Parts: sequence; structure tokens; C-alpha cells
Amino acid sequence: MSHWKIVDDYFRNNNVSGAISYLNGFLSANNAQQFGSIVGASFTNPPSSVLAEINRFIEANEKQFDVKAVYLEINGFDINHERWYFDLFAYSSYSENVDDTEWLCNWQSDQWPEIDLTGMTSAQEAFAWYHNERIWKSQPELKSVYEASMLLITAKFAQLIGTALEAGHLFKAIPVLATAHGFESLVRYEPWHITVVSPWLIGQISSVLTTPISFHVRTAPSFFNRSPDDTDL
Repeated sequence: MSHWKIVDDYFRNNNVSGAISYLNGFLSANNAQQFGSIVGASFTNPPSSVLAEINRFIEANEKQFDVKAVYLEINGFDINHERWYFDLFAYSSYSENVDDTEWLCNWQSDQWPEIDLTGMTSAQEAFAWYHNERIWKSQPELKSVYEASMLLITAKFAQLIGTALEAGHLFKAIPVLATAHGFESLVRYEPWHITVVSPWLIGQISSVLTTPISFHVRTAPSFFNRSPDDTDL
């Protein structure tokens, strides 16, 4: 089974950490050469700053239309190794069909400033080495390592987004999707896959009943657990 299929299965099951563990293991067990530096590397953008930018983006677009989903895409980093960044796109509709990605080509948001990604200098140098030195031609056996490295960067980007979403409250409880440019496999952070009962809602319901009631509450990540009194950012 190819790396692409294995990682796609991990992504479909929202198991980003599993994908990272698998790819780290593969690179560590093989002669990854310069790509070996990716195993211990990670993006250093502060998660709270990433979340704040996502929230600003959603809030700005909410003034134009009812935002139903947001898609975040890292640029074609393997051949654009000088600068890594991600773009933000907003949509007025959302497809839950995991096999349907065509709708992502039709976003409704206006252009938004790109967000630079930091902390992966050694990884950028590895991709520059692979292309500038024409390693793909002199060492064709390294292709599997190269593909695993691309997937690992994508998974670590998705991990950054997941960590950012856990850093606070999302402006609106909508799906946030993430992957790399040109990739069909993507990670979906969907609010309705988690049972959410807000403590604020429990208090409101209990206050109008004469008999005290109790709820079994499954705590959701904070970015999907907002009350009307919460601040947006």
C-alpha cells in the first residue's frame, strides 16, 4: 500500500497524529538523507496567533455571506521551498462527502493575506537540495522518501491547525479543512462529530425548571464550546 493511501486513511479517520507517527517511523527506518531533518522539525507559529487570524477571516467574511466552512491550504511547498505559507478560503456551503473535493475550487471569499509558516528551515533546505541538485534523477530510489516527506509536512501543517483550534474559541462552529495545494487527501475538523452540551446551556435550562436536573456532558474542544457571553477572539 502506498504512503498516499495510508495517510489518506489516517486523515479520513481524523488521526493526524497517527499519520505523523507512521511517516516519522518510515523516514527514521530508511536512509532519508537530508529529509531526515523533517522528523524532528515542527512549525513554530504560535497556535493562538493562527487561531486569531482564522477568526478574523471568518468574522470579515460573515459580513458578506453566511460562512459554512473554511479551507486552509499550504502552498506547493515542495517546489516553492523559499517561502512556505498558507491561504484561507471561505464557503457559503459545505459537502460532508469525503470523496467530494471539487467544491473547494469554488470559494466565495475575497483574497486574504497569506500567512507565513515558520520553523521549518531545515525541511525547506531538504526540498531545495532534492530539486536544485536533481536528486530525483541521480537517486531515483529516494522517491519514496521524498513522497513521505511531502506527506509529513502536510500532516504537520494539519496538526498546527488542529492545535490552533484547541487554543481558544472559534468565531463560529463550522468545519475547518486543511491540506496542501494539489493534494486530494485532507483533514476535516467538523464540530458535529463531537457531542457538545455547553455548561451555559445547562444553566439556562435548569433555571426554568422547578426540579433540578443533571446532564451527562461530554466535553468538547474549547473551539466548539462557546456561550453567547464568550468573546470572539
